[in-house]
Amino acid sequence: MKTVRFDDSLPILTNVIRSTLGDAAMRDGTVLRDAAGCLAFFSAAPLDEITAESLSATLRDALGAYARSDRVIAGSDDYGSAAVRADASALTVLVEHFPVRLVDRRLVGADWLHAPNPPAGPPPRVVFASLKGGVGRSTALAIVAAHLAGRGCRVLAVDLDMEAPGLGAMLLTKETVPEFGMLDALVENGLTGLDETFYADLIGASELAGKRGRIDVIPAFGRRSLENPADVLAKIARAYAEDVRQDGSVATLLEQVRAIVERCADPERYDAVLIDARAGLHESTASAVLGLGAEVLLFGLDEAQTFQGYKAMLAHLARFLSPTAKTPEWLERLTIVQGKAPIDAEERASFVQSCHELFIAAGIVTAPEAAVNEVVLPAGPFGDVPWDEELSDDAVLPAASPVPDPLAILYDARFQRFEPLGRRDLLSEAVYRATFGALIEWIDALVMSGDATSAGGDA
Repeated sequence: MKTVRFDDSLPILTNVIRSTLGDAAMRDGTVLRDAAGCLAFFSAAPLDEITAESLSATLRDALGAYARSDRVIAGSDDYGSAAVRADASALTVLVEHFPVRLVDRRLVGADWLHAPNPPAGPPPRVVFASLKGGVGRSTALAIVAAHLAGRGCRVLAVDLDMEAPGLGAMLLTKETVPEFGMLDALVENGLTGLDETFYADLIGASELAGKRGRIDVIPAFGRRSLENPADVLAKIARAYAEDVRQDGSVATLLEQVRAIVERCADPERYDAVLIDARAGLHESTASAVLGLGAEVLLFGLDEAQTFQGYKAMLAHLARFLSPTAKTPEWLERLTIVQGKAPIDAEERASFVQSCHELFIAAGIVTAPEAAVNEVVLPAGPFGDVPWDEELSDDAVLPAASPVPDPLAILYDARFQRFEPLGRRDLLSEAVYRATFGALIEWIDALVMSGDATSAGGDA
């Protein structure tokens, strides 16, 4: 008998329930996947003893190790059934195009079960995320921060990459690094609490801002961590833990990060908040991508790893779609950024096409419809293309893709291993705009007014 694996288990359970109890019973019931990955089905109707015993044996035989050992089937009047079926964290997932209500209990990764938060702000928040390092994510954030400060804006930069911190070293000096960092905030949050003094010691001012604007930084590591490096791993081990509040409620990492950012993102102090997320699909990435109500820039290179990783992320996000809703609001806040892109637009075309296919394959958007009246191009000279003035553009042109084209940051060797405080010559707008122009235009449209965007000069 073939060994059942994780990816097989839910489809097997679904098929067994549909074939024995029917589609309505499967649709109305709830599947519980426990922390180990084992499954049980909780019916919305009572089950007689004979049916329950027979179905239990069938499920155990079909699921193997993925059948829950205590019970694999429960009727609506069985002990604990009502609580599972009423669990508010349940997701509706599609199993071979059939909707299945799933309660997914996790020891880690539970923050990925949160639906994307609605837009937050002011000030606008922008998350810089990627699946791996080395794609230019932190460099782009530094350029954007310097650009906005050069236009007179006040920027708060937050480093959430506690295992590979970069912003503190890029934007702060030994003299300006604050006493604490985000790592300390997440550790102290559940124990000593964060008061006004702590928050004041959490933020350092960057000299990169020059004289026009301001760049404040919450680094991952503060001065305490830099002076006590042997304690850093011990703090990281505790930073991702849930906090149990005095009233007994629990704050996940996502909720803690959101509260800290909310506390610091004062619209009277800042015009924009830029957040550097940890690379990959870690729990802390969920807090940045889903929890902050932010615009999310998804950085990647034109390589298989980019599309495999984002395919997994987008397929998961598709589970938050309502079967009857149109394009979700949060989709408009996801923008893919091609790092180290070739200068030639034709060479970037395959990346653009792959990004569009990525969203369609995940089920978040549908493919654009073909033109009603396709124009067949002749084999001869282009000047002989047939033309009908009576037909509208919509009738002859394919529908536009619902997914915006990715932004391109062009490859520029000068920005490899970029140290903004040491290479201020690269912070001339004429220099960085040649490489980061698409991103600069995007951030200007998000943050700045028409008058401000018309300003020029060096950052």
